[in-house]
Amino acid sequence: MIGYLSGKILDISDSHILLLTESWIWYEVGINEISYSQLATRDSADVYVYHHITENAQSLFWFINLEEKKLFTELIKISGVGWKVALQILSLGKDRLVEAVQQDDKPAIESIKWIGKKMAEKIVLELKDKDFVKAHVSPEGNTKNQATQISLPADTLENIKSTLQNMGYQSRDIERVLQSLPDDLKTVEQILPYMIREL
Repeated sequence: MIGYLSGKILDISDSHILLLTESWIWYEVGINEISYSQLATRDSADVYVYHHITENAQSLFWFINLEEKKLFTELIKISGVGWKVALQILSLGKDRLVEAVQQDDKPAIESIKWIGKKMAEKIVLELKDKDFVKAHVSPEGNTKNQATQISLPADTLENIKSTLQNMGYQSRDIERVLQSLPDDLKTVEQILPYMIREL
């Protein structure tokens, strides 16, 4: 089983990266939009992966950390949640998803593509009693509601806008979210995941 990979990014899209390791083996690894936002400006990556094996195929999926990988494995255990849906659910962000489960916030989960009311209820029910959900504490210093004017370097701002537009987001929506950007987010790697969660 493959659990971790390190190498050069040869190609990237919002659904996969092609990674070349030092042993000259190429791996195609599935990602979601949050992962894409963190990798889009990088030349190399160290990635935690989940090795999904079936009778007909083998697939690899990338995760930000071991906690997110664990959450993915719990999601795909839920009846009706395949790996594509699980990756889409994780686009909400691990912390936001766990908080939604803790607070029984089904509408937040319903907002995810391919998730309806019944599936949202099932996800909350299945995850609520998991130890990592019970133990989760919101990150300190959450400044989500502290709005500020855009004060980013022009090249950073342009990079963010072009990346999001290439992912299919509308310019007017991008501008709207940028207006409420927390002032502690300064880099592309910090800002893109926030933007994707809010769009």
